[in-house]
Formats: sequence, C-alpha cells, structure tokens
Amino acid sequence: MNDKIEVSIVINAPVARVFAAVSEPSEFGQWFAKGVDGTFEVGEQPVIDEGDYGKFRLAIVASESNRYFAYRWVSGGAFVPNGFLGDPLGHPNTLVEFFFEEVPEGTRVRVVESGFASLPEAYAKANYRDNVGGWGYQMAQLKLFVEPK
Repeated sequence: MNDKIEVSIVINAPVARVFAAVSEPSEFGQWFAKGVDGTFEVGEQPVIDEGDYGKFRLAIVASESNRYFAYRWVSGGAFVPNGFLGDPLGHPNTLVEFFFEEVPEGTRVRVVESGFASLPEAYAKANYRDNVGGWGYQMAQLKLFVEPK
C-alpha cells in the first residue's frame, strides 16, 4: 500500500501570493473548494464545501508564513461519500502538507498527502487512487487561480 502522494508544480508568482492562496480561507475557497466556513489558524477546524462530494472538516496543524502549511482531514468517496463533519483528529485521517520554495520561475509548490497506509484497509486503496487524481486537478486549479492573467 502506498502511503503518500506527492505533486509539485511551479507557479509564475511570488511565494507570498501563492502561500496566501493556500493559507487564506477566502482564497482557498475559490480554487480548492466552493467555500470555507472558519479560519485557518493552527488549532482551528474549519469546514470546506466540496460541492457534490460534501463538506469536510479540516484540522489545521501548522502554518509557517511563506514556507509551510498543513492540515489533517478525513476524505475519500469510498469512506465518507457525503463528506465528513466530525473531528478529523478522532478518526483515521491523512496529513496534507504544502511546501513553498522560491525558484527563478516564481514559486515551487509541493503538496504531500500521507498516512494512507494507516487507514482502514477497506477504503485505503480507493482513497489513495481518488486523491492521486484529485491532487493533480487541484494543483492545476491553484496555478490557474494564482498566475497573472
């Protein structure tokens, strides 16, 4: 069983701009979800609206300005087909980490989602497969949202 997904892209924008798109609920709610209820302060548990996939509560676990942002969540259509509003820290979950690095072309963003091997076997593989495709899509959406038009 694969334990982590890793996707990296380069966005033609300053690190501060890309970090804001990921770490500010008002921006995250425009490219990743259909909206966010709550704040992205460490220790908070905002809810993101994924439309047809449901609403999901995140547990914000870390934020280092322009460098790193992380949350835990319970995701996957095979396990929670209508979303998950419980406490993600009290259930099998995965860790999503965003790493930001300044490069000559702008900003390299690397997202790593890990913890699939610790999920219940009944849905771990389907969750991994779904999220591999999901992160490819989401990172492309982030790039479209942030890059100057």
